[in-house]
Amino acid sequence: MITVVVWRWGEKFTKGHVARMQSMLQRHLHLEHRLVCITDQPKDLPGGVVPAPMPKLLSWDFKGLRRMWLYSAEAARLGDRLFQLDLDVVITDTLDPIVNRPEPFVIWKSDSNWPVGPSPVEKWAYNATVMMVTPGAKDDVWQRWNADPKRIFREADEDGWGSKVNSDQALACYLLKGHDVPVWTKADGIFAYRVFAGKHGDRECGPACVDEGAGCGVHLPTGCRIVSFHGPRDPSQVELQQKSPWIRAHWQ
Repeated sequence: MITVVVWRWGEKFTKGHVARMQSMLQRHLHLEHRLVCITDQPKDLPGGVVPAPMPKLLSWDFKGLRRMWLYSAEAARLGDRLFQLDLDVVITDTLDPIVNRPEPFVIWKSDSNWPVGPSPVEKWAYNATVMMVTPGAKDDVWQRWNADPKRIFREADEDGWGSKVNSDQALACYLLKGHDVPVWTKADGIFAYRVFAGKHGDRECGPACVDEGAGCGVHLPTGCRIVSFHGPRDPSQVELQQKSPWIRAHWQ
């Protein structure tokens, strides 16, 4: 069984976000699965969603880095095969080809503005918005991080990954450097909203959108399965729903 893992703390995400994720998974993930929400609000979840307590990090408990815990062997308490999703993604088509991967660890390699620095060869990032892991497969990453988190945070920042902005994404990019990392890309159907629709969903239709299937504010890219909303953007925002009507159609 696949355990789909989402996180909820603070006020950014609501019970409605969890309910919509549950609904999207029911429509688009046909492999046997259950939905687990790691949360400090276990009583405020839709029925059928399994609550799990926030992990207590052994040292520096900075909330933006809590997702690093899924790299640890301890995460086996959630299940044998974990599929992590952020609550601000929109699922637009079947996830079976994405989830049905044999490797013990797979992560989304997203289009990104990082790393920064003198003439980086390409702009990319390992992005745990979408990640599949067999618990323990990357426990070395967890152990290296947890041994001295402030040092790793600083080293990742010095390496150009913008730790203060990108949190666990920055650390993953730094700690996985040199590893043979299986990835998903937009070729697998995972897209960043700001990349194809524009930062605020304002990219207009044109030949590339319609004829080449590149997407715009109004239309999804060809082959799209998951759309990630980075930073302050969120599918619940009425303004984005008006610019991109497909959000309302799929995020329900």
